[in-house]
Amino acid sequence: MGAHGQVENHAITFEEDLVEADTAESTMNSISAPRAQNIVMRILIADDAPETRRSMQMILSLAPDVEVIAVARNGREAVELASRHQPDIALVDVNMPEMSGLEAVRRMHARHPELICIIVSAEKDAITLKQAVEAGVAAYLIKPFTAEQVLGILEKSRQLAITTRAQAAKPPTAQPTRRQMLEQTANALAKARRTDDVAVKVFEMLAAMPDCPLRWLTHLAVVYALRNDWNKLKRLATYLERRQT
Repeated sequence: MGAHGQVENHAITFEEDLVEADTAESTMNSISAPRAQNIVMRILIADDAPETRRSMQMILSLAPDVEVIAVARNGREAVELASRHQPDIALVDVNMPEMSGLEAVRRMHARHPELICIIVSAEKDAITLKQAVEAGVAAYLIKPFTAEQVLGILEKSRQLAITTRAQAAKPPTAQPTRRQMLEQTANALAKARRTDDVAVKVFEMLAAMPDCPLRWLTHLAVVYALRNDWNKLKRLATYLERRQT
């Protein structure tokens, strides 16, 4: 996610860069529209100002399928609560006692890389924005904010969280075994009719494996014959005879 978008108005978020939040009308339309996936988003709020925490909780109560599961008063508490409650989305103030919001985000991401973090700040400077992007922040909300801006960012965070959750649920792609990789290489070498040292090495590695298919042993014998390597061909023939008895 790039950091070259301009910080304007009160909310910037997502896309490929950080861009302005949707208008109030389009935001409220998207929130009131029926959802295809009724997945409850678990939210953590971290802010040292009691009035901001209350305001956030009141605004989030307007959003469907949202549950505030933890409220932190400083960065250190935010990290502890995130580890304990496993939220999907965290709204984190930049300037907090004991640990800054950006440091809290870094530590939360180190433990929970799938966590979607939204930074809340009264600062618009490029340095803070750049640090937020480097910390892995998904969105940036400027104080003072409106309910529409919070809900707009929340909706985009929700979609990102759903996508991240779906990707995490996919079973890992099985890595090919050493034997499979050798056979893939051997197939390519055989197709190219290669008989050089590299080809010989690959075919010999396959031949040394238990229960090597007969076709690779036969192919290796042909390669030995083409290279006039009669000693190796003789040993391979002896091995093939013993294997067939």
